[in-house]
Amino acid sequence: MTLPPHAIERLLLPVRSVSALPHSARDHHTVPVDEAPWRWHADVLADVVRSLSQSLVSPGDGFKELEGWIDQLLRQRDRAVSLLFSLEPFEPYDPRQADELLDLLDELPAHLITAVEADASVSTDVGRALADAADWWSTRSSASDGQGLSRAFGMDIPPSGTQGSFRAEWVLQHYAYRGSDLLALLIPHLVSIGIPHVTDVLAGVYAVGQVVDCDDPVAAYIATNTLTNRYLAAEPTIADQFREHLRSAEPALHRARSAAARAYEAVLTQTDDSEARALALADAYKRTIEGPFRQYSWAAHCLRVGEWSTPPMLANLRERLVSEGGALGALVNGVVLPDMRNSETHETLVWDGFTDQFVTESGRVDVVHVAAALSLAISFVQGSEAGLAAIRALHIRADARTLPSAEEEGRMPTWDRVRAFFGTNRIILIEARVNTPHAHFRVQRIEHRDINPCLQALVLARRLLPRTESSEVSTIESNGSLIVVDASALDATMPSWDFAVSHLDQMPLSTFLPANLDARMRLEPEPLALRSAAWIAVDDAVGVIDGSPERWDDDTRQLIDTRLQVVEIAVASTRQRIGAPNTRLGSVQHSVAELRRWITNDAPLQAAMADGQPSMSRLRTQWNQWGPVPRYPLIPEVPPTGELQALPALRSTPDSMHYRTL
Repeated sequence: MTLPPHAIERLLLPVRSVSALPHSARDHHTVPVDEAPWRWHADVLADVVRSLSQSLVSPGDGFKELEGWIDQLLRQRDRAVSLLFSLEPFEPYDPRQADELLDLLDELPAHLITAVEADASVSTDVGRALADAADWWSTRSSASDGQGLSRAFGMDIPPSGTQGSFRAEWVLQHYAYRGSDLLALLIPHLVSIGIPHVTDVLAGVYAVGQVVDCDDPVAAYIATNTLTNRYLAAEPTIADQFREHLRSAEPALHRARSAAARAYEAVLTQTDDSEARALALADAYKRTIEGPFRQYSWAAHCLRVGEWSTPPMLANLRERLVSEGGALGALVNGVVLPDMRNSETHETLVWDGFTDQFVTESGRVDVVHVAAALSLAISFVQGSEAGLAAIRALHIRADARTLPSAEEEGRMPTWDRVRAFFGTNRIILIEARVNTPHAHFRVQRIEHRDINPCLQALVLARRLLPRTESSEVSTIESNGSLIVVDASALDATMPSWDFAVSHLDQMPLSTFLPANLDARMRLEPEPLALRSAAWIAVDDAVGVIDGSPERWDDDTRQLIDTRLQVVEIAVASTRQRIGAPNTRLGSVQHSVAELRRWITNDAPLQAAMADGQPSMSRLRTQWNQWGPVPRYPLIPEVPPTGELQALPALRSTPDSMHYRTL
C-alpha cells in the first residue's frame, strides 16, 4: 500500500527540517589521550555508525512503521555527530576522515527523502560507505603511552603531585623565562579544546591539565564544552548568578577537592591493606559526589533550563536530573549510587573483604562499580573546572593590570595564583599553607640564583594575601625555615619592586632590599645585617656603572638612571621601615641621588667619566670597606663562572597584555 502524498509529507517534515552539518572547524587536534579512553569512545562511535548502516532498510509502508524508522535514523545520526565531535580535540582525531563521515551523515536526510518518496530502502551504497567509516574509526588508535601530561606540556617528568593531582605551577616553573616555548604548546591545545579566548597563562595551563589528567579526557572535554556553551547561551542574569555562586563556593570546593585527593592518595598507597584502601575509596567517592560533582552538575542543569537555584541535596538532585533525561541525566544516574552515598554518610557502610564488596543499608555494591563511578565523576568535575577557568577568563579586563590584585575580575582563585608565582620564578613549590596569618611555603630547593626570585614570589603572594602577617620558606632538606619575612617588610619592598617591574625586564639585586634585610636580621646581629644591606645596595649601584658600555648615548643614560633609581627607592624604603637613622644607608642613598643628578645634568658620554665624580668614589670605597657579603646568610655563594650574565634592560611597552599576567 502506497501512502497518500499528504501522509508522506507529514512523515518527511522532520527530515526536511534537519539542519546541514558543520565540518571540523578547529585548526588543531593536539590534546593527548591514552588508548583506553580513546578506544572506548571511538568504539561507541563506530558501533553507532555501524548500527546506522544496518538500519537503512525500510520496515514497510505503514505510516507508524515509517515514522518510527525515520525517528530512529535521525536520532542515530545526531548521536553519531555528537560522538564524533567529542573526539575532535584529541591527537588521534583525523579531520579528513571526520569530514568524510560528516558528509555521509549530512547527505543521509536527502537519501531518506528519496527512499520514502519511492517507497524503497536507502541505497545500499550509503550503507556500505557508513560501514567502511565505522571500520576506520574502530581501528583508529592513540599513540599516547600513558604519559599524557608529559606529552601535553613537553616535560620529561609529568607535573603531577603525590596525590596524583595536576600541578599547573610546575609547568610554569619548567617554562620560567621561556614563555614563548610554553605558548607554542599551550595555544594549540586551547584551540583544540575550543577555548582560544583564554589569555591568562595560568588559566590556560590549568584548563588543559584538568582535561588531560583524568581517567577519561573525552568525558572531561564534554563537560568543559557543555559548561562553556551553556554559559555563553544563558541569559546574563543567570550567567551572573552562576559565576557568583561558584565564586562564593570556591573555598568549600577547594577543601572538598583537597580532602578527596588525600583519600584517593590512600587508595593508591595502601597496597597491603585492602580494607583501608576500600574505605579510602568510599571516602573519596562521598567527598567528590557531595562536593564538586553536586555543584557542577546542578550548575550545568541551571544554565540549560535558564533558572538559577541553590544546589539541592544529592538525593533530590539525582531524582530531578535523572527524570529529565539527556546526557546529564545519564551521567548522574551512573555516578550517584544512592545506597553507597547514604551508607557512607550515615556511617553504616561495611566492607566485606571476602567478596570485595561494600555492604550498604540496602544491599551490596561491588568495589569496581564504585571505582568506575568515582573515576567518571572526577573526569566530569575536572572538565567542569576547566570550563569554569575558561568562563572566568572571559571577564578579564582588556587593559589588564601589570601587577596582580586579589580583587581582579576573571582570575584564577588566590591559592592557585600564589602557587603559580613560585613557578614563574623558577621555584618548584611542594606545599603551600596560605589560609593562616603566617604563610608557609615548602619548596624543593633554594640556590644562590633563587634568592631574589623567591623574594619576588613572596612579594607577589603578599599582594594577593593582604591578611598575612609573615611568610616563611623552607626546603625539603632544611630543618627549619630558610627565609622568614614580615608582611610589613614585603609591603616596604613594593615601591622599588613596582618601579622595577614597570621599567625593567629583570629585577636588579637591590630591588628586594627591605625584605632581604628583614629576613637576615633574624639570622645576623643587627649591625652586621644593616652593613650587609648597605653593601648590597652599593654593589648594585657600582655594578650599574661597571656593567655599562664604554660609550653612553641617550638610551644608555636612561637605562643607567632607571637602574640607579631602583637602588635609591629601595634604600629609601629600607630606611623608612627601620625608623632609626643609619649612616651607611643614608650615605648610599645620598651618593646614588647625586650620581643620578650628574648623569641627568651633564649627559656624560663615557663610563670612565663616572670615576671622576665624588659620589662614585664614595661608593667604590664603601664597596671595598663594607663587603663583600653573601646575598643571604643561609645560602652559599656561588663562585663566578666567567659566563656573561644578561643585564637588566628597559622594558618595552607590549601591544597587548595577553599571556603576560596571571
